Amino acid sequence: MEGTGKYTYNDTDAEYVVKIKGRKPWWLLLLLLLLPLILLLPFEKDVTFKAINKKTEETIPQINVNFKYVQHKFFTLSPFSFFTADTIPLENETDEKGEALFTKVKYTLFQSLFYGNEATLVTAMGGCLIGDTITPAFKPLNSFFPEKIYIGFKGFDLNFKIVDEEDNEPIPDASVKAIITGKENREDNQTSDPGGYATFDGIPVCGNIEVIANKEGYKPDTLKGDVESLLKGEFGRTLKLKPEKGMIEFVVKDLKSKLTIPGAKAILHTTNGNTLEMTTNTNGVGKGCFDSISLNKNFKIEVTKIYYYDTATAEYQVMKFLKFNEEQRTIYMRQKTENLVFRDIDAETGKIIVGAKNIISINGKTVATEYSNNQGCFTVSNAKPEDKITIIASKAGYVQNDFTIVNKKTSSLDNQAKRDIPLNAIKEMHTKPRKNCGVHFSGTLLSDTEIKGHISKIYEPDKYGEYVGDGNYPSNAAAFPNAVKYTFDAIAVDKGTHLTIYSKPNYQGKVLLDVKGPALINNVKWKNESRIKDVCDKTFRGEFEANFPKNCRQWSSENMNTWDFGSSKITCDE
Repeated sequence: MEGTGKYTYNDTDAEYVVKIKGRKPWWLLLLLLLLPLILLLPFEKDVTFKAINKKTEETIPQINVNFKYVQHKFFTLSPFSFFTADTIPLENETDEKGEALFTKVKYTLFQSLFYGNEATLVTAMGGCLIGDTITPAFKPLNSFFPEKIYIGFKGFDLNFKIVDEEDNEPIPDASVKAIITGKENREDNQTSDPGGYATFDGIPVCGNIEVIANKEGYKPDTLKGDVESLLKGEFGRTLKLKPEKGMIEFVVKDLKSKLTIPGAKAILHTTNGNTLEMTTNTNGVGKGCFDSISLNKNFKIEVTKIYYYDTATAEYQVMKFLKFNEEQRTIYMRQKTENLVFRDIDAETGKIIVGAKNIISINGKTVATEYSNNQGCFTVSNAKPEDKITIIASKAGYVQNDFTIVNKKTSSLDNQAKRDIPLNAIKEMHTKPRKNCGVHFSGTLLSDTEIKGHISKIYEPDKYGEYVGDGNYPSNAAAFPNAVKYTFDAIAVDKGTHLTIYSKPNYQGKVLLDVKGPALINNVKWKNESRIKDVCDKTFRGEFEANFPKNCRQWSSENMNTWDFGSSKITCDE
């Protein structure tokens, strides 16, 4: 129902529904329909940026300024999308006032209402210069005053590697100086890290740089160039220091005797950088050296020598080692010692000999007397490899044996037989001479006539000598005691008899005489004695001349007195 009127309601009235229609403003509906179009209303404004030098505060012309902002729209007709956001890049160059003007920067009412305080991005760059990146809000950019961008030189972090020229290993703790010249001049000092690197911050691109690296024990190296070229690769930023060299001299000695050890093998190991091994031998006075070793190397020396325990030095630096005195550069080695068991045996049967007396000398000095035990053995204690061991073995009924050997010849071989000392049993050595089979040994001279105490007669044994037949005589002292007592001075060898005399018992040592009779040999020691000097020239009496004619008589080649303690073999043709 429209209009005005009065309505009264009673309890008796029937139920009614009444609708009242009023009028609405038509323009509200129109406004609602036009609102999207209002938000799309476009606007424009001018934005200005000014480039300023960081240090001088002066404006900088001809610098590229990049300005980026996001353009927000509520609705776009094509391709019919809502709430769009497009990044708009703008670029301009500063004028002579250092200002870059961006005119008619577009935005919408929607952006102004809802994104007016959104940050924008502005950068500036030109040649060797680069500006700070600023992020001003969009709304204040319509200020009457330009937004400032501070400009400085483009800088980069440059790292340089310091290495050893020989092994290309990094050198830590090197002193590295950078001298930068150009539009910006400065110096910087760094120390290389464990990897050999030294880093310099903010090096300007447009400039030159000189880098100098130093370390004690090395010759310095210098690198020069323009920064832009050095940025091309790390290879161009490597400084190689040439190591200075030194000679390591040392001495090797015996720990106990303090005597030098010649011929010891020494191996040098470097313990930093690439492993370096050098080998040398000590000379005749125990000295050794390693030449041309880098002063900054750390090293140790290992020394080996047969019959010594291997020895290794502590770790040293070459530079410090060179300052040591000779005692500090001495390497001591401990010699190996051992107990050696010797055995006395019968030379013919190989059976052990119990109770034999053994006089022991080491290197010419008598150290002990030992008797062989019930196994025929005795011990030489604490023998060193280089020791010369002499044992005089004797027992009643046996020929004395002077046994000499260098320890290393026995201890290096695990063979007891090398340490067996054979003793020859004394038998009936005086076989009777017979025709064309006999030798007369004498402690005096021999001739066809006798002079008491000076000359004995051939074939007639006396207190000065023996006349024996064929056989093996392992000890001259035992076989010819009279001749040995007065020392050999003459030998007469019968026709058909062969005599060999050795310098040592048991047919050992060198051959002193090897002759076949007839032969009459007198000691050259008495060659000028008036009573004997014509023995080789005179005519003997009777059978003596027939048996020992002048052509078989001779003087010995050496003093026969030294033949006393050897051994002899006599053989006969018949």
